[in-house]
Amino acid sequence: MTQQVFDSVWDALEDDPIERANMKLRSALMREIRDWYEGSGMTQTEAAKVLHISRPKLSGLLNGHIHLFTIDRLVNALSAAGRHVELKVAA
Repeated sequence: MTQQVFDSVWDALEDDPIERANMKLRSALMREIRDWYEGSGMTQTEAAKVLHISRPKLSGLLNGHIHLFTIDRLVNALSAAGRHVELKVAA
């Protein structure tokens, strides 16, 4: 039996390179929102209002439910939290 080693969980789970890149980006944005929330001292209800999402959506985000969020929605939430998102494209 050979054991495969992957750079990320998304490399292991997603065969489509386009979808894999999308999942990596969404998970990175979700981590940023989680980090912001954990440092905010806010309740989920308060933070959800700041982020312009519902409290159940914030709970889903904090629990890693990546399928609930588009890149646009995550970028908008970070912007509402006062975070600036920059994009770097590599060859």
